[in-house]
Amino acid sequence: MNRKSGLTFNGWVFKLILLNVIIFAIQIFTEKSTVIYSIGGFSSKTPALTFYLGLIPALVTEKFYIWQIFSYMFLHSTYGFLHIFFNMYALLIFGVPIEQAWGSRRFLAYYFFCGAGAGFTIYLINLISGKIGYYIPTIGASGAVFGLLLAFGLLYPNAQLLLFFLIPVRAKYLVIMYGALELYLELFGGQSNISHLGHLGGLFFGLVYYIFYRKKTFSFKGHILKARFNKSLAENDTFFHSKSSDHPSDTSVKRDILKKLQSSGYDSLTDDEIQLIKYLEIMIGDDDFECPEREFDSADEVCINCRDFDRCFIREVKKYIND
Repeated sequence: MNRKSGLTFNGWVFKLILLNVIIFAIQIFTEKSTVIYSIGGFSSKTPALTFYLGLIPALVTEKFYIWQIFSYMFLHSTYGFLHIFFNMYALLIFGVPIEQAWGSRRFLAYYFFCGAGAGFTIYLINLISGKIGYYIPTIGASGAVFGLLLAFGLLYPNAQLLLFFLIPVRAKYLVIMYGALELYLELFGGQSNISHLGHLGGLFFGLVYYIFYRKKTFSFKGHILKARFNKSLAENDTFFHSKSSDHPSDTSVKRDILKKLQSSGYDSLTDDEIQLIKYLEIMIGDDDFECPEREFDSADEVCINCRDFDRCFIREVKKYIND
């Protein structure tokens, strides 16, 4: 069972790119509107949009501009187009296959988690160090993009990517190379206009997300193994059917799944609901059955008590996904 594939302009990757471009245009048209600020003896002048939406750790601490840990990732440098171009290009090439593999909701949650995590990293380290980075703004989607790079390397470790548009490198090695380079530059690279802290923060929080998600996945593997074991027993038991497993199979849960699929599509399902579908697919296998499709009703007592209810349920689910 796979998600629908193919390039689509309805995904969140393209919406994020469009949003970043629109905000970049607003930055250009409003950059003459500036704010002069003085914090802790440090004074500077910056565009008003950057002052309020860029990440200035001192403002987060002293004026409680907490939203900056999130909002900074939508701003980019207006000194040319390279900053936004490379970030949006990376968002496109890494984001599209990740969104297709994970679904829009999980992709969006991961993107914001890495971006906000990178922002928190910038804030915390500068707060502790008290260096110049505590007083000056950081902007850009690079932290979130580095999180996508990590996810791409984990999902497609052997995919070939062109380093500097010339040198083919496997994705897993590219992630390691970039991580090591960013760490070296942060520790020994001196002052820079590039936020290596943000890049490292995006990688770190991407790894945290991955570890947490894998842990959640491992908790379900016992159910999967038991399903496969029960399925092997079922082949020699003519009275066995899918409802004999101890995995949650409440009919109301399945009705809720079908309602979600009908109203919002496959991406609206929770991880537990997707795991239930996968579990039932393993249990019922590919055996044919004679119940006509038009007679299935998840609220009908006859269907609820039928031994083939789960088979009909999976057949309904498959109308909304690709086999």
